[in-house]
Amino acid sequence: MNKSSIRTRLILLMLIATVIPIVISMIVTYFYTTRSVGTKLIQENANLIYQGKTNVQAYMDTLNRNSLSLYNDPGVLLMLRRNVHDYTNEAQTYTLLQNLTHSVDGIYQIYFYMAKARRSTLLIGDIPKRGYDTDNFSEPFTTGNPSSVVEPTHMSSIYGLGQSPPYYDPRPVITLHRAIYNVPTTEWLGTLSIDIKLEAIQDIADQLFNKQHERLYLLDQSGMVVYSGDSTLVGKPLSDDWTGPVLESKETRGQLEMNKSVYLYEKMDTPYMKWTLVKEIPHSYLYEGARSLTQINIIIAAVSLLLVIAATLFVTIRITAPIKKLIGTINQIQAGNLTARVDGEGRDEIGILVRRFRTMMETINNLILREYRLDIANKTNQLKALQAQINPHFMNNALQSIGTLALQHNVPRIYSLINSLAKMMRYSMNTNQEAVPLSMEIGHVKAYLELQKERFEGKFGTHFELDEAALGIMVPKMIIQPLVENYFKHGFDPKLGPGRLTVRARLEPGGTAEAGDAGPLKPGEGTGPNGAGAESGPASGAAPNNAPETRPDEDPAAMGPPSILTGGGPPARPVLFVEVEDNGRGIPEDKLAELEAGLAMMREEAGIEEEGGIGIGNVRSRLRLYFDPRASLTLENTDPHGVRITMRIPLGEDITT
Repeated sequence: MNKSSIRTRLILLMLIATVIPIVISMIVTYFYTTRSVGTKLIQENANLIYQGKTNVQAYMDTLNRNSLSLYNDPGVLLMLRRNVHDYTNEAQTYTLLQNLTHSVDGIYQIYFYMAKARRSTLLIGDIPKRGYDTDNFSEPFTTGNPSSVVEPTHMSSIYGLGQSPPYYDPRPVITLHRAIYNVPTTEWLGTLSIDIKLEAIQDIADQLFNKQHERLYLLDQSGMVVYSGDSTLVGKPLSDDWTGPVLESKETRGQLEMNKSVYLYEKMDTPYMKWTLVKEIPHSYLYEGARSLTQINIIIAAVSLLLVIAATLFVTIRITAPIKKLIGTINQIQAGNLTARVDGEGRDEIGILVRRFRTMMETINNLILREYRLDIANKTNQLKALQAQINPHFMNNALQSIGTLALQHNVPRIYSLINSLAKMMRYSMNTNQEAVPLSMEIGHVKAYLELQKERFEGKFGTHFELDEAALGIMVPKMIIQPLVENYFKHGFDPKLGPGRLTVRARLEPGGTAEAGDAGPLKPGEGTGPNGAGAESGPASGAAPNNAPETRPDEDPAAMGPPSILTGGGPPARPVLFVEVEDNGRGIPEDKLAELEAGLAMMREEAGIEEEGGIGIGNVRSRLRLYFDPRASLTLENTDPHGVRITMRIPLGEDITT
């Protein structure tokens, strides 16, 4: 596929315009959904954990308040203050413990110790077990504690009251120990220990997490596991990476992210217990909903993307197919098949373009047939029009007669001028030659300058710098004189001082040189037609005042020039440079740019010419007609004023043709 074709660029543009927004939308949607869903889920779980903490703390607060109910029973307090052993005391104790057992759901057993009587009572359900003359089994948890304290999860026991009864079922329990005092004094009267089934906490905790994906921990201040979804951890210290930061945090609630999980925690800070409820939510579960939603979005986006790509290819191929067909037809036309068929019947802009192109080619073919014939005729007529069709012998004989009469009257100057005019007439009216040696063209220019010197009373000088090797080159007739004439029509100004016109010609090896590669000739670089160097002063083409004029076609310089070789190798293709330079008014820059543009487009109407003259555009056209199309003619202003016109003529291997 061509990377620079319209089809490729259009496909890429449409794909970029559709794929990139869709992909960006998918990425943004994924991250936004993940963030928003994760934030929402975290908030919901934080609220859930807070509610769970509230429920656990409310349960424990209720249990703690119920343990204070014995202070409201004067009979119990009296029994604790006295060391009395009777049936009534035992019945009263049983009633107290039974009421406490049924005050809150989840109580497994209650232990009651009376210090003065050294009596212990353990109520398991509704079955009492008594001990006499016993020690306080709960002493490690009540000594030094002015109020209640909670013992973390442990296996239940019968508090040292002998052998366990057959009906006793040890199980994990949480115990609330309360020391009983003879208020308002600090006299210790006994101990009340309430064992709570772990299931009571479990019933609340199980509503707070998903056992398959999440984890829940209830820790005391030392990191001991009070409850966990993993029963193997209950009653053991937990030393995971997150345990320390959570327990040491001074915040009552918060969250922690580590190990690809989120840990939400709520702390319960009461006088009798300091627990922390922690919920662990793995990222994989937390963002599972976001991923599912993203996958659905990706599937939808992928299907949409495939549809967009298919539509893009269809549209671009549909649009560019006529263009590619048109390009194929243009290639056939470029190869020379101007009658190649241009098909296209679409009603859109491309169809209009194809139909207009077909109409244009039909018009061009008709114009080519007509203009080709006209061009051949015009070129022939153009060359013929440059040469007068009057009989040259009649004009020459008439001018010779007038010149002889001038000599008879002793006016040699008139004879010289008439002789120059005769040379010009013979040169211009000789239709047998369309191309002449450069030396003959130079002779014609000198004759023309001789007449102009008389016209302008010698207010200008001429200078010729001619390479002898260039004088034999065949050039079109009337190719230099129009350039010289241009000076007198547009550039000559006596106010600027004495005029000066320089004509240079040189022959150089060709190679890859283009127009303007070589600079202007320097004075003294060329030689005159007779090998005597440059000429200056009056036009040297004029005949002596008392001698007959030499015919231009008999100029000895018309002999072929020597060969131009380059370093002993095969002959190079030489280039002829002809320059006409003056010190006249010059050309305004805007006009000069217009002339250069006109010459570049071979527009003869852009030349500097007057009615009846031969313009610069005509000269350039004839250069390209006679020589290689790379032949060129350039104009440039000189300092301080003036114009330099340079002709560059690439020649063939035979430099005389």
